[in-house]
Formats: sequence, structure tokens, C-alpha cells
Amino acid sequence: MNARMLKTELYKICSKKVIWISLVVFLALFFALKFQMSDKVGVKYTLEPMRSELAVATENENFHDFVRSKNYSCSLDELKQYIPGTVFDFIEQYKSNDRVYRSLNSDLVGTINNYYERIDNRTAYISELAEDVAVSDGSDLARVKAKLLKVYQNTQVDIELNLESSANNFIDINHSAVFPGLIMLVIIVGLAGIYSDEYTSGMRSALLTSRKGRRGVFFSKLCAAWIFVTVIVVIMELFYMVITAICYHAPNDTISAASTYGLSLTTYSGSVSDFCVRQILGTLLAGYTLGSIVMCISVFSKNALVPFFVAGLYYGGTALYANAITFPSYLSSIWSFPGELSLFMLQTQYELVSAGHYTNVFGLLLPTLTVNVIFNLLVAFTCSFICYRAYTRKQVKD
Repeated sequence: MNARMLKTELYKICSKKVIWISLVVFLALFFALKFQMSDKVGVKYTLEPMRSELAVATENENFHDFVRSKNYSCSLDELKQYIPGTVFDFIEQYKSNDRVYRSLNSDLVGTINNYYERIDNRTAYISELAEDVAVSDGSDLARVKAKLLKVYQNTQVDIELNLESSANNFIDINHSAVFPGLIMLVIIVGLAGIYSDEYTSGMRSALLTSRKGRRGVFFSKLCAAWIFVTVIVVIMELFYMVITAICYHAPNDTISAASTYGLSLTTYSGSVSDFCVRQILGTLLAGYTLGSIVMCISVFSKNALVPFFVAGLYYGGTALYANAITFPSYLSSIWSFPGELSLFMLQTQYELVSAGHYTNVFGLLLPTLTVNVIFNLLVAFTCSFICYRAYTRKQVKD
């Protein structure tokens, strides 16, 4: 491989107009779907300016006990005895705008009730786990619960007041099945013909003439594919993040991922921003893995449609399966594997960290997300190796 070969292979991929047409269409779709949300009352008007006042108020244990006694369904009038008047003064300034006024009052009630309920649910979950561990029977499930209990006891995870929708929406970019799927679709479109197109262009014989040169061609194609995947993921993810920040505002830098809806039981202690970075890195690895699968199929095919549909079915099928089934609590099963090890789960990571989830690998209990990463790294390496062997051993004439 040399710079000229790499440049040539990269040009072959990037010169396909269908890639950039698809990219523009998909980004426009995302923009159209998200931007209409920017004018929603609940997005434009939030209680975020009152964060410090509400944070102090919710530290009151009597307040917590009162909301718990009302089964987390306190009315606005019932909350007034514990919430500072400055919060209501802030809301009162919008009384002339009925929609905003009702939205802020509704958000206040829902936020306080939900905040305390999620804290208590987490405490109850850990207590139940401790009770189960106390009567452990030595099974794999019991070992998982004991391991998970230690993680909960040793990891400080804070649930904070979530006063606006930005944090949830940032995490949901890669949790939604559509938007991460669009990234993978562009990658498939770009790489489906990376070997297959040699037949239609008449370049196959020329590229295979020198056995020594085949290695150079392979590594040029592989590096070009990696560069392409990286560029596509970065462009689309940055666009997603920028548009989401414009529509919903950027989330508080320090708000924990556990403060978002659905992650109150997580053992992950990082912020929303950190979690989004993890999702982007997961999407990069998913892109490299899917790219390797596409290349591996393409090297055996004379038609680019074959790797396009096979790789698409693999990604789409496992993603749909992951969204269709309910993952078992604590420990993976043979039926949950296809979903848990899917590329989509690597991109979103949401279900795999929403609560402790482990997989038994030859007696060793590992976090399922870790198993997913290792599995897809092995898939990427295996497909690349098969592709290398198949390409360097091809006959000049079939």
C-alpha cells in the first residue's frame, strides 16, 4: 500500500453520488423531524433557571417523606408548602400566557414526583438485591446478583433534578432505532461495491495481476473504508448533536445520565455528555464492524446489491430483534444474545446499562456491554481476515 493507492481507493468510494445524496436526504430528514420541536412550549420554557432553589428544597427529608406518603402523585397545591415562593413567582410571570403557565406548573409537579419516585425505586431495587444475595443458592443468577450488589455499593450514582428535555433528547439520538440506522445505511451504500464494482469497471484483472500487489490493494481498500466510516459517523453524529442543541439547548455539563428517564437504576456514574461520547464511540466501532462485514461479502460477489442487502438484513434484523424482545433481568440468555450482541445495542448502549446486566462466558461473568464490544471486535477482525485471504488468493480469470 502507498499513498497513491490509498487516494485512488478513497476516491472510488467517495465519488459515488448516491452516498452524498443519501447523506443529504438523511440529514434533512433529521433536521425536519427535530426542528419542529424547537417551538414547543415545554422546550422553550423550562424550570432550569430555578434549579438552585428547587435543589435546596428537595434536600428536605420531610418533603421527600411527604411525597412518598402521597404515592408520588402530589398536586400543585400540596407541593406549595415545601417549594420556595421564588419558584412560583417565576412561573407567575407567564400567567398571561395560559399554555406556558400550565406547562411550567405541570412540569413542576411531574418533576418533583418523578424525582423522588426514581430515588426510592433505586433504593428499593438495591435493597431487594441485597435480600436475594443473603439467601444465595450459588447459581449463576445468584453470582450475578452478588457481583452487581458490590457494584452498587462501591459506585456513587447521583440522581439529580431533570428540569428540561435536552438531556433525554441527547441520549435518545442514538437510542432511537431510526437515526443510528441511517448512519449504518450510508456506510453500507458506500462500501457495498468496494470489491464488486471491480467486475463492472473492468479493473479486476488489472488489480489481481500482481500477487504482491494484491496485499497493497487490500490494505488500501481497508484503510479507505476506515477513513470513510470515520468521516460519515463524525459528520452525521456532529450534525445530530448540533441540531439537537439548537432545538433543545445543550444539557447541563454535570447532569448525570442516571438523572434521565429510564436510567435511574444504572451503575454508570458519568454525565449525559460522557454517555453521548460513549454512544458515538460505539457507533464508530459498529461502523467499522459493519464495514468489515460488507467488504467480506463484497469480495465474493460480482454484484454490489448482494452485500448491500445481506449486510442490511444483518444490521436491521438484529436491531429489530433487540427492540422486539424484553431482555432478561441480570443475566443474558441464549434467546437474548442476538439482540444484546447486535450493532444497534453497541450504538445505543441504553438497555445494556439501564440496570446491571451480565453474560456468562465460560463461567466468567462479564458486563454484557463488554461482551458486545469483544464480540464485534472479533467479527470485524474475522471478516477482515477472510476478506484478505479471499482477495489475495483470487484467480485472475474465473
